Amino acid sequence: MLVLNVLSISTFVYADQVESSRIEQVYNMPDNEDKVNILASMAIIETERNPSKHTPPFKLVNDAIKVAKRINNKVALTNALNTKAIIFRKFSTFDQAIDYHLQAISLAEKSLDETEKVDLLMDLGCTYRVSLNYQKAKECFNQAKTLAHDLQLYERESICMLNNAYLYISINEQKEALAYFNEAIQLSEDKKITDSYILSTLGKGIAYTIEKPNFKVSKKYFIATITSSKKKKRTFYEGIAKIYLGRTYLRSNNLSRAYKYFVEAVAILSPLKDSYHILESYKSLDDVLNFRDFYAEALSYKNSLKYYRGELSQSQYNAAVKEELELFGNPDKEELDHLRNALSELKMHYSFLDSINTLDEEEAAFLLKNYLDNQKKKLNNLESDRSYLSHLLKETEKSAKQKIELLEQKNLLQRTLISKQYWIGIALILIVVFISSMGIMQFRVAKQKKKTNLTLQAQNLKISEQNIEIQTTADQLQETLVKLQYQNKKTEESIQAGWKIQNAMLPTTSEFEDVFSDYFVFYQPRDIVSGDFYWVGKKEDGHIIVAALDCTGHGIPGAFMSMMGNALIHQVVQVEGEIDPSIILQKIDNYISKALHQGRNTDSREGMDVSICVINPSKTHLEFSGAKNPLLIISHQEPTFYKGTNRHVGGNRSSKKTAITFDKSKIEIRPSDRFYIYSDGYQDQFGGPENKKFMRKQLIEKLCKTSTLSMAEQKEVMKTTFLEWKGEQKQLDDLLLIGFKC
Repeated sequence: MLVLNVLSISTFVYADQVESSRIEQVYNMPDNEDKVNILASMAIIETERNPSKHTPPFKLVNDAIKVAKRINNKVALTNALNTKAIIFRKFSTFDQAIDYHLQAISLAEKSLDETEKVDLLMDLGCTYRVSLNYQKAKECFNQAKTLAHDLQLYERESICMLNNAYLYISINEQKEALAYFNEAIQLSEDKKITDSYILSTLGKGIAYTIEKPNFKVSKKYFIATITSSKKKKRTFYEGIAKIYLGRTYLRSNNLSRAYKYFVEAVAILSPLKDSYHILESYKSLDDVLNFRDFYAEALSYKNSLKYYRGELSQSQYNAAVKEELELFGNPDKEELDHLRNALSELKMHYSFLDSINTLDEEEAAFLLKNYLDNQKKKLNNLESDRSYLSHLLKETEKSAKQKIELLEQKNLLQRTLISKQYWIGIALILIVVFISSMGIMQFRVAKQKKKTNLTLQAQNLKISEQNIEIQTTADQLQETLVKLQYQNKKTEESIQAGWKIQNAMLPTTSEFEDVFSDYFVFYQPRDIVSGDFYWVGKKEDGHIIVAALDCTGHGIPGAFMSMMGNALIHQVVQVEGEIDPSIILQKIDNYISKALHQGRNTDSREGMDVSICVINPSKTHLEFSGAKNPLLIISHQEPTFYKGTNRHVGGNRSSKKTAITFDKSKIEIRPSDRFYIYSDGYQDQFGGPENKKFMRKQLIEKLCKTSTLSMAEQKEVMKTTFLEWKGEQKQLDDLLLIGFKC
C-alpha cells in the first residue's frame, strides 16, 4: 500500500501564515490558542517541505507545547501534543509517537471533548498501523467508530470503517476488507458523504487485486472511482485511481493501456505537488493515500515503460531516475551503505546510553537522598546503641556500689564469701572496660560515616555533571537516530515499490492455468527484488511458450536486468511473433548486447541464463533451447536431461565476434512426462549436516522420487526440503523452479 500525508485542519487554515518570512512575526504574537495552532501547523508543514531535516519541526512543536502550558489551555495543548506524535510517526519513531498520542487522549478525556477524542483515537490507530501493530490499530479504530456512532458523527464513523478496510488490505485479507468497504459505501450513500464513497469504491478495486485477484472486477471499480472523482471534482482521487488502473493493466501484460493511464496520472498529479487538497477529517488515512508516494510511483512507471518502449535512451532513463530520487529524498547506493553501517553502530551505542539516560538529575538526587537517609538511620541506630550501653554502665556501677555496701555490712558475717565477691568485682570491672571500649568504637564509626557522606556528596555532584553531558549526547543521538530511521524507511519504501513493479510483470495464476493442466512455480528471491523471473504466453495459433530466466546478480542489479529481460522476451515473442526457441534466445542475446553496448564496453558482462520451451498447438511435441539453463524430463521416475548451449544470453562480447547460435531439441511429449526448468539457486544452496551445496544430482533425485505426487504436493515437498537443507544458513541466490505437465 502507498500512503498520503494529510495536514491537520489548523495547517489548512493557517497555511498562508507560515511562510518562512513570517516565522519571527508568529513568535512575536501574544501567547494565545491561535499562536499554539500556528506553531503546530508550521511544524507539520516544515516536515512536509524538508523531510530530511528533523530539528526545525521539533523546535516549532516544542515551542507550541510551551505556549499552551503557559496559557493553561488544554485544548491547544492537546492539539500540540498530537501534532508532535504525528511528527514522530512521520520519522518512524513509533514509541515516542504513541506516548504523545496517549497524553493527548488523556487531556481530551479530562476536558470531556468526545468529538476531539474520536479524531485522536483514529490518529493513534494510524500510528499503530504504520508500526505494524495491527491488533492495537483495530482496537483504536473500533473504539473511535463506536464513539462516532453514538455522537452521530457519521463522516468520522465512515472514516473508521475505511481505516479498518485498508488495514485488512495491508495484510492481504480480501474478504474482511470488502465487508468494511461495503459497510462504508452503504453509510456514505445514506448520509451523502462524497469523499468516503469515492475512497470506498477505490478500496474495493484494490481489494480485488490481492489474495485471489479478479482484474476484471477491480478495473470496473477503478473506472467507477475515476468517473465519480471527475463528477465531484476530486482531482487527487482521480489520479490515484488511474495509477491503480494502470497497475492492473500492467499485471495483465497490456503495456500500452498501462502506459496511457500512468501518463495521465502524472499529468493530473503534477499540478498538485504544492497544494493541500484533503480535508482534515481524513488525515487518519495518511498511511494509505500518500501523495508523495503515489506521484513517485506514477513517475517511476511512466519512465520505466517509456524506456522499455524505446522512447528513452539509457542515459535519459538514468537521468529521470536520478531526478525522482532527488525529488523524493531517496539516498544513492553509497549513502545506503554508509547508512546501514552507521545505523548498526549507533544501535549498539544507543542501547547502552539509553540505560544510562534513565538517571537524570532529579532521579539521581532522589536516589542519593534515599541512600543518605539509610545511612542516617544506621547512624541513629548506632547512637541508640551507645546510649543504651551508657545507661547500662551507670546501672551496673550503681548495682556494684550497692553490692559493695552490702558486702561491707555483711563482712563480719560472711567472711567465707570474700573470695567469691572478689571475682565478681573483677568481672564487673571487665564489663565496664568492655562497655567503654564499645562506646569509643561507635564514636569512631560515626566519625568515619560522616566523612564517607561528605565524599558521597562530592561524587554525587560529579555524577550530576556527567549526567548533564550524557543527556546532551543522548539528545544528539536521538536526533541522529530519528534521521537514520526516516532515511531507512524511505529506502525500504523505494525497494518495496520496485518489488511491486517487478511483481506486476510476472505471469498470474490464471495465465498458467490457461495453458497447463497441472503445474507449480517455486519462486523465492534472496532479497526483496529478484534477478530470477519467469514468463508464459500463448500465441493466437495455439503455440505455448514458457521460460525460466536467471539474470546476472540479484537484488536491485538483478531486478533491473530481469525487467529488461521481461520486456525483451515480450518484444520477441508477442510483438515480433517468433516461436523458434533458438532464434528467440539469439534475438534476446543480440538486443542485450546492443542495449548495453557490449561490443565496445568491455566492462559490461550483464546477461542471463535461460531455459525456454515451445509447445505445439496439439501438445504432441516440445522444442527446447537453453542458455546454460537445462530442461529435465521425468517419466515413470526416470530422468532425461537436456543441457542446452553452454553460453549466457548477453554478456561481454567483442564487436568482431559473430553472434552465437543456440542448440534446439525437438522432443516428443508422452502422457507420463513431467517437465522441469529452473535456475541454479536451489542446487547451489549451502546447508545440510556438513554445510555443502545441495548439487544438481541430489535435486534430480528428489524430483524423481516425488514425481508421483501432484504438482502442488511436489512443490510443498521441494519447498520444505530446501528450507530444511538451508537451516540457519543465509540464502545465497534467487531461487526459481517450475514444473508442468502438458
